[in-house]
Amino acid sequence: MKKSFKYIGALALTMALASSCNERSFLTQTDPNRITESNFWKDESSLSMALAATYSPLRLPLYGYWGAFTGVQDINALGDDVFTLPGEEPPTWAIASYTNDENNSDAADIFEKTYWCIHRANLILARIDQVPIDGAKKDIYIAEAKFLRGLSYFILASNWGGVPLRTMPVETTNEYAAPCASKEEVWQQVISDLSAAKDKLPVTRDPKEQGRATSGAAIGFLGKAYLYMENYPLAETTLSLLTKAPFNYGLVDNFEDNFTDRNEFNKESIFEWVCAPLGDPYGPWGAETANSPMFNYIPQFIGPPAGGGWFKYVPSNYLVSQFVKEVRPAGSDTKFDKRMYATLTWKRSTLGETDTTWYNGKTFDELWSSARSKIVRLYPDTKLDTVTNGRFLIKKYTGAWRNVPDADNYWGATPSTANYRVMRFAEVLLMRAEAATRNNHPDIALADINQIRTRAGLATKTAADLASPDQLMAEIDHQKLLELFYEQNRIYDLRRWNKSAAQLASVLTAHEKQGANTFKPKHYVFPIPARELNANPKATQSDLWK
Repeated sequence: MKKSFKYIGALALTMALASSCNERSFLTQTDPNRITESNFWKDESSLSMALAATYSPLRLPLYGYWGAFTGVQDINALGDDVFTLPGEEPPTWAIASYTNDENNSDAADIFEKTYWCIHRANLILARIDQVPIDGAKKDIYIAEAKFLRGLSYFILASNWGGVPLRTMPVETTNEYAAPCASKEEVWQQVISDLSAAKDKLPVTRDPKEQGRATSGAAIGFLGKAYLYMENYPLAETTLSLLTKAPFNYGLVDNFEDNFTDRNEFNKESIFEWVCAPLGDPYGPWGAETANSPMFNYIPQFIGPPAGGGWFKYVPSNYLVSQFVKEVRPAGSDTKFDKRMYATLTWKRSTLGETDTTWYNGKTFDELWSSARSKIVRLYPDTKLDTVTNGRFLIKKYTGAWRNVPDADNYWGATPSTANYRVMRFAEVLLMRAEAATRNNHPDIALADINQIRTRAGLATKTAADLASPDQLMAEIDHQKLLELFYEQNRIYDLRRWNKSAAQLASVLTAHEKQGANTFKPKHYVFPIPARELNANPKATQSDLWK
């Protein structure tokens, strides 16, 4: 049972207040009984409503960067750890196979929704002085709005590079026209906003406000921004803040607790989106209304048909090979890495263990049989290896852990309400390990790596095992692949660690990534969407895409 729906309820009720990124109608209705510019910004409740609406575009269950239909599936499809099934949504397949262009509707949707969030944050920051409110509370609202704006520009910088920088509300058509700033300028805006946010946001939230940003979330993304900018000293220093007082983060004992509704807002959670049985689960996708759904739709997209899912992805050969390359010490209760059992389903007897079932008694053979008609679409272009280690499906983010029939079907009796963990402490440890390695602090990197390995049930590594920076980085690469599978991280690591297009294409080819043969330098970023270029006469296409 969720601890409180109060804040999320406010979100659902106020989504309709700000349904587009650059329209004055947000606060300029003429009906005296409707919200207007003159009567909205009157007290703290108005700020709370506006802030809830600012979260909305990023955490919409289907559209946006953390939406199951666009961001979650598209960003993950870029990596080498999944195979995307052909014959589903053309925009997703274009992204997965590196054949996308400026007209790709999925990428354009992420871009647009992110600017909705920026616009709404800018409105709060521009209007907050009109609201009579205690100074300390005002500081928190400002910090929260800056966190959301900084998080939005983080998404834009990571995926598009240089984009229009807007730090004031867009209230006229003319004001919408803005040139694309440089990638470096966008990153500096991220740093500015997240730095300001971390100093004023609270360390913890009252239970009824869980899901709102904290200083830990701001620090986590600030450290990640420094890492992506390759400012390794500041990345290590910033991320280290989360390892000591006043913070109390750590790894939960059971890795799978991060992907179910059994242990939400646990000590590993840096930032997570609340999902709850609110709104109409079958209502219009992407709509912002008082009855908008708050469910988690990711299981629907990746679960096998026998579990009620639409089934659009399978684990890649490379991911499977990395999971089985290291067995656990003799006498362990599982043969392989504990995370493998929470991440994948397979016929256990194929690899020498006892078979099990999912979805209230479904055997793996039944799951595979239900998915076979889609799996065959991979052939002949994608060589799914079902012989070397057997056949595998994705379990992580599905409802298989609930062991009830039709668990992945959001039209079923029990649609998922498991919160989506945006950032976990495990990621913080692995990011700090990378920064520490770059800074020649191998002892810190090794300690962080071993925290991850110990939770996974693997033997710890010694300084002799990982004696060089290259060996440390190889282990960090390996652990990030397994720990953060399907958590919208892999493609960013591949791009950062493989600077030239030839080098990255070679890695993608070696890992049998779909589209590796079509990868070009321009695919390090998305192109500025055509709809933005058409609406914004000052914007220009990314140099890589010209």
